[in-house]
Amino acid sequence: MNNVMNVPDHIADRIRQRQETGKKSAVAGAIVGSGGEGASLPRISIRSSRYRLIESGVETVVGTSLDVVIVGANPRVSKVFYGSAYDGENTAPSCFSNDGIKPHASVENPVCASCAGCPNNELGSKILPSGSKSKLCSDQRHLAVVAAADPHKVYSLTIPVSAMRGLREYFKELGNYGLTPEEVITELGFDDEASYPKIVFKHKGYVPEGKLDDLEKLTEHDSVKLATRQIELNSASLAAPSTSNKLEAKQEVAEEAPAPKTKPKLEPVKASDDLADSIASLFDE
Repeated sequence: MNNVMNVPDHIADRIRQRQETGKKSAVAGAIVGSGGEGASLPRISIRSSRYRLIESGVETVVGTSLDVVIVGANPRVSKVFYGSAYDGENTAPSCFSNDGIKPHASVENPVCASCAGCPNNELGSKILPSGSKSKLCSDQRHLAVVAAADPHKVYSLTIPVSAMRGLREYFKELGNYGLTPEEVITELGFDDEASYPKIVFKHKGYVPEGKLDDLEKLTEHDSVKLATRQIELNSASLAAPSTSNKLEAKQEVAEEAPAPKTKPKLEPVKASDDLADSIASLFDE
């Protein structure tokens, strides 16, 4: 992994503490260690192979890459089904589920009472042009991220099925070195060889020491649970979490923390077979 041997001292200390105490990352655990609505949410769009920040109807085009810190992830694989041809982001799904168990309460005419029994959720219900079997009801993942250059505002990011394997492998790679997603800066990019906007994930650097406590608090905030579709808008308390500072040093977060004078050499931590089995069961594509 790029830059993984240049782990700064403050990150290395956290890794050692986790290894000693067995404490887990709630963010990484949602992806590698766990068994529709929201148009008003600040969110990230990937329309036309450009990352776009959307808030209150205002769209800011960022470009073909975006540096973020991942602060939350829905532990459940979500579902979305379009009964008619998809025609842009404003197309409303015919049915969707945030927990992958049952249709959302707002769906007027659900296809089935449960996702497990839905014919559109069966592999082979859709055949791709290549002849491969797929599903009419697509899998997706909901993440909560903050822009590395402005880490006080939470955005919702939906990961389509095409990028779910890459997300799992990226989180697993971080875990192999004892790192958690909220400790690192992640570059969101696009696969140059794909014929569609396929999201890819790259380790870009480390969150500066002065920002780690604030971001760790943020992982438990309602704004993160809302962005990951784990709670509803009317049940969320969106007051800014109490922090020791206002996260004003935008450039400081955007830049990679300088390498320490003595670089701790971290050996990869081998994932257990149970973890590997859990990962495989969650990402059955």
